[in-house]
Amino acid sequence: MEKFTERWLPTYVKRDLVVLFCGINPGRISATAGYHYANPANLFWRGLYAGGLTPRQFRPEETAQLLELGYGITDLVARPTLSSGDLHKTDFAQGAADFVQLVQTYRPRLICFNGITAFRHATGTKRGTVTLGLQTGTYFGTEEWPGSFVFVIPSTSGANAAYTREQRLAMFQSLSDVLREKGWHPLQTKK
Repeated sequence: MEKFTERWLPTYVKRDLVVLFCGINPGRISATAGYHYANPANLFWRGLYAGGLTPRQFRPEETAQLLELGYGITDLVARPTLSSGDLHKTDFAQGAADFVQLVQTYRPRLICFNGITAFRHATGTKRGTVTLGLQTGTYFGTEEWPGSFVFVIPSTSGANAAYTREQRLAMFQSLSDVLREKGWHPLQTKK
């Protein structure tokens, strides 16, 4: 039987996504199931629906359907571990380099980092306070492309004790509001 650490998850991405969601790395339950955010204690799927980002609550095995709404999913580090604390500096360095290349290739309008740690490592923001929500300016741009807007939410992992369930779910509504303000909300524009 294949160990969960050898079961890497696919990246769900296409050109010009509205939002590319980026977590830190797959955990044991997600890697074993073969789908992002498969742990029932994770608030990601509930958050999307509660925040008005999806018309219903999707299940992890329906991840590919998010692409139809203009949402993609990836992880900063592809290697599954029991805990993100099991990742090494080299994992983060390679993951950040791969992530920047992915973003510059597919050019999502907005990147939503699911967790402050993913944001810090992807952007090289090692010190200082990170404010949740929409960040100032754009990130990962090139000479031909200005880059993506960035939104940071607290990790939706059930292990995240730094924020309450309500605080974590409320951030999805804040993201939904930003998308509406920019005229990018998939449920608003497809009426």
